[in-house]
Amino acid sequence: MATWRELLAAQPEIGAVGDALLEKHGLAYLATVRVDGSPRVHPVCPFIIDGRLYVATPRTSPKARDQLRDPRYVLHLPPGAHDDEFRVRGRARAVVAEDARAAIRAQGPQFLKDDDHYFEYDIEEAATAYWEHVGQPGTYPVRRVWRPAR
Repeated sequence: MATWRELLAAQPEIGAVGDALLEKHGLAYLATVRVDGSPRVHPVCPFIIDGRLYVATPRTSPKARDQLRDPRYVLHLPPGAHDDEFRVRGRARAVVAEDARAAIRAQGPQFLKDDDHYFEYDIEEAATAYWEHVGQPGTYPVRRVWRPAR
């Protein structure tokens, strides 16, 4: 698994798409796994601190319970101007040490609350796609996928 910083170092083209879409929207869709094994999708506001990807969720949120029980996730950012797509998948880790939580609050976005769950997202795969010849015959996707070396 890798951090956001490691993704940017290993595959700057893929990471740049993620950075641009995150900056543009500040929003992503998070897929988690429900108790019954089915997927659940939530809008979230991911952020990056010191080259690491985080999401904060309220203590009462189903997405927090899902991630505490089963850390697998997929995060998909809304498309950009050229229908660019970006997604990462991996495992979420709850940040529980108070000194780490305080550092996240100090450096993170203003919407963070003291009692939120903070999750750091390790990356197992990052992918981008964009479409060539949109609206014309022969439209096709151009895809890139990166997985860190194990």
